[in-house]
Amino acid sequence: MSPDEPGESSPVEDAVAAAKRAVRARARRARDSVDSAERRAAAQEVAHALLALPELLSARALLAYAALPTELDPVPAVWRLRKRGVRVAYPRIESPGVLGMHYVDHELELVPGPFGLSQPREHAPRAPHAAIDAVLVPAVAFDVRGMRLGYGGGYYDRLLPILRPDCLRIGVAFDEQLLAEIPAEEHDEVVDIVVTQTRVIRTEGR
Repeated sequence: MSPDEPGESSPVEDAVAAAKRAVRARARRARDSVDSAERRAAAQEVAHALLALPELLSARALLAYAALPTELDPVPAVWRLRKRGVRVAYPRIESPGVLGMHYVDHELELVPGPFGLSQPREHAPRAPHAAIDAVLVPAVAFDVRGMRLGYGGGYYDRLLPILRPDCLRIGVAFDEQLLAEIPAEEHDEVVDIVVTQTRVIRTEGR
């Protein structure tokens, strides 16, 4: 079997995977070092920045995410966007690597899911891919080009390409998760904007 056939990887792919693991470990340590007071303050600052984005003014449906304990929590922004008339959906893990999207009227409707995540109930109203105008994208790290480093499951790398081409992709993170460059592969998806508590970066990734 050649290195290009299924089941094996090339030395270059192995090197990129190893580099990703190293960067992921460093970025998680940096993210996890942010204390709870700083997390709450950062969530408010990010909410202000998101609400001020002109690109979000016409959004009618948003895909959010339910933050893990050490992730930046987008709920302060989500609540204000909902008051502005934006309909909010959350992802639900349907099978390995596959996310569905369901509308949620309040975060109390979310239930425990795999990997410690909170997600919509199975029978919550489905959000069609074509309906989503913008998506808040979590990650372990982003870089200034808009590249993202996820947790390794490929969920968002599969979801983002099947949303509308004009769907706005917004990476949300702490300053500590913003890097100069992330090792990337051809299948890795990028975001259009990265928002932290102190920066709004419009990328040229797509």
